Amino acid sequence: MRPTLIKHLKRNFEEYVEELCAFVKKPSVSATGEGIRSCASFLAQRMAEYGIHTETRELPGGNPIILGKVSGLRKDRTLLVYDHYDVQPADPLDAWEFDPFSGRVEQDRVLGRGAADSKGNLMAYLSAIRLLSETGGLPMSVTLLFEGEEEIGSPHLADFIDSHSSELASDAVVCCDGEMDPSGRPMISLGMKGLIYVELRCRKLKRDVHSSKASLLPSASWRIVKALNELTDADGRISIPGWREGIVEPSTHDLNLLREIPFDEDRIKAEFGVSDFLHGKSGFQALRDFLYEPTCNIAGLIAGYQGEGSKTVLPAEARAKLDLRLVYDQDADRCLSLLREHLKSRGFGDVEVSVFGKINPSHTPSDAPIARAAAEAATAVYREKPVIYPKHHASGPDCLFTKNLGLHSVWTGCAPGNGRAHAPNEFIGLEDFRLGILYACELISRFAQN
Repeated sequence: MRPTLIKHLKRNFEEYVEELCAFVKKPSVSATGEGIRSCASFLAQRMAEYGIHTETRELPGGNPIILGKVSGLRKDRTLLVYDHYDVQPADPLDAWEFDPFSGRVEQDRVLGRGAADSKGNLMAYLSAIRLLSETGGLPMSVTLLFEGEEEIGSPHLADFIDSHSSELASDAVVCCDGEMDPSGRPMISLGMKGLIYVELRCRKLKRDVHSSKASLLPSASWRIVKALNELTDADGRISIPGWREGIVEPSTHDLNLLREIPFDEDRIKAEFGVSDFLHGKSGFQALRDFLYEPTCNIAGLIAGYQGEGSKTVLPAEARAKLDLRLVYDQDADRCLSLLREHLKSRGFGDVEVSVFGKINPSHTPSDAPIARAAAEAATAVYREKPVIYPKHHASGPDCLFTKNLGLHSVWTGCAPGNGRAHAPNEFIGLEDFRLGILYACELISRFAQN
């Protein structure tokens, strides 16, 4: 790391923190629309003030995308940086120890919704661009793509990327919507799981009726329960015929990377209050399944009376929300068709399937130049080797970069692993943010040299 860069960061760090606090104070809840446009305007203005050519692109029926471009010393190399400015709802509000959008500093932490996921990461890269530009020049050109719908499945991002591919032409992508590994070491992910989010809906009656008529009238609740029971076997594996077609088994190198991951079973069990993992999994097999097995999760069940006490009612309608995680290289459209066909073939043609979101899985090889640059940068800044995940256990729009644009991509960031993302009392530490700025600077500089 250049001494002049570190000194400049030290002199200006308080200002960078103030910018992050101001960003966190701006609500930007994509699920409800709260504050989205005001926050997008704030972000675009800040980017322009940092010397980034910035445009706000309105999307029909969607939230604005902020597109930024800044020219660097090396004109023949461009890095695309992706992140999102939208956040999760703050609910449950009564579980917060402070205003969810306070954006204040307390105990060396920036507090508030989005501080960890992912406004801290986003501001780390903006601060890095500013810092590099002011201390000798940005080593290469950078394109910035910030969306406002990641927390609701990025429904408009694919169309935007496909229709603006020439503007997004780059040599690689950094998706800086990441966090530190639970071990405290930096984390780099070389792929994401895919996702299908659906709602199963069954209506059998015109209206709810007295439950005494349960011997005469059909139950939507039982239909949903029985339909759900057709989706997995006794071991929890998805039992839909053809579902595993397309799955690429991990390579020997991928398996070696898995063996280097500090998988702390006891910590995870203690955190969630369980004595064993599902079906008695443990050790390497548990980690392998965590990253490489598709899943079918019941995210919500809605039917009948949900209030206090009792109410004897036969519900007219029942619904179940499902998220199905896909692994490389399953196809979301194909799997969705298989789900519909399976329900119909098992006699559940009366169960309607509504799609809320879908995204394909992705993969980047570990020897890709951007993967090497990220690993080298993380080692240089954090003084220890990063934890490299050949696959991330969660889902994101990475395939839009790896498949639609044909680029290599890494997911990484500086948010703390315990930063309570998506939960009450979210935060990012000041030291997390400072090191994140240096990490972004080093990653940009090293990739420029490749």
